[in-house]
Amino acid sequence: MPQRRTTIDAIRGLCLINIFVNHIQDGAVSAVSPSRLGFSDSADIFVLLSGISIALAGSQASRRRLPDIVAHLWRRAARIYAFELVIVFATLGLLAAILALRGVTGVHAQDTALLRDHGFPNLLSHALTLRQTVGYSSVLRLYVALMLIAPILLRLAGWRFWAPLPPALLLWIAAGHFHLVLSNSLSGAPFALTILPWTLIFALGITIGQGLVDGVALPRPRGLTGLALGYLVGYLVLAVVVVRLWPAAADWAATRNDAFWLGASKTYQSPLRVLHVLALAYLVMALPRAPLIRLLHQVPRDHPLTRLGRRSLPVFTAGAIGAVLASEALDLAAIPLDAAWLPLLLLEAGMIALFVGIALRIAGRPDRARPAHPAPPEVRVAGLRGTPAIA
Repeated sequence: MPQRRTTIDAIRGLCLINIFVNHIQDGAVSAVSPSRLGFSDSADIFVLLSGISIALAGSQASRRRLPDIVAHLWRRAARIYAFELVIVFATLGLLAAILALRGVTGVHAQDTALLRDHGFPNLLSHALTLRQTVGYSSVLRLYVALMLIAPILLRLAGWRFWAPLPPALLLWIAAGHFHLVLSNSLSGAPFALTILPWTLIFALGITIGQGLVDGVALPRPRGLTGLALGYLVGYLVLAVVVVRLWPAAADWAATRNDAFWLGASKTYQSPLRVLHVLALAYLVMALPRAPLIRLLHQVPRDHPLTRLGRRSLPVFTAGAIGAVLASEALDLAAIPLDAAWLPLLLLEAGMIALFVGIALRIAGRPDRARPAHPAPPEVRVAGLRGTPAIA
């Protein structure tokens, strides 16, 4: 089996740790996580990388029969749904225990209230049919939907590498402008991650991946690199300086998730978020020798981050369940500790370290005996190493 793209796996590994940190409710470490450094976050990066990986793994898609592509990706959707079931059952079990021991209180009050008001069987049936989010089940629900539509996008990319973009753009504009987002069946809250607006990020990933396969040269003018870097730095200036000095900017930042065109909504995948994740991806590919970026390209196959990224599905599942436990433990500990920041910070850091340790056990032992194979020329054009596989 071809060696995985080590750079992609390393980035996935970083994202998995960052996702777990941000899923710990009321945690202090999330305040300094990379998600605070831009409009986009690990979820956007993960979906983009998923599209790239699928295009690279199906690099001969234009020569394969559509039924074969459908069968492969729909089997993948079934596997993701199986892990979704694990998250749903485990999370509901934890919520039932929390409800019995604490009632409707604490960081999971909304979830336990749903369980109390609708009952375990009803909430379970809505979660299993992907109509209601339970804990962090919304993430894998999105990937199930993406795998179902992936054969069409992959087939289009096999015809022309850019072909997935026009239909994805139309869906994205319609979903964002007309607020075409489904709501949870029981709580009524909009889905945080839903298929129509997020299709664009996935299609962009497939387009990038197919471009690598086809040997499309990455444009590297200094002006474009400067724009991408300036956009990333501009957000930091906005978040750190401008919002403190300009009340209108502070008001925008407080409500930025509510608007599509001029906001930074994660639900609707606002243009600012899309541009941010594209700027990140462009710099990683265009500047493989830049500080920090160079480290990502040099990560070996047996590095802990690479191992985590290679087993992203079970690692994420463990993190989604573990984050519910960690959030509840931190909330309970805050009562006797009287919200003392240092003991709570040490407890949170310990739980993060425990997750990383468990995740590495799930990822398996490093395979030092297996030599790394050189990347094919068309992949080196983009500054990424290895060949793809779907995590």
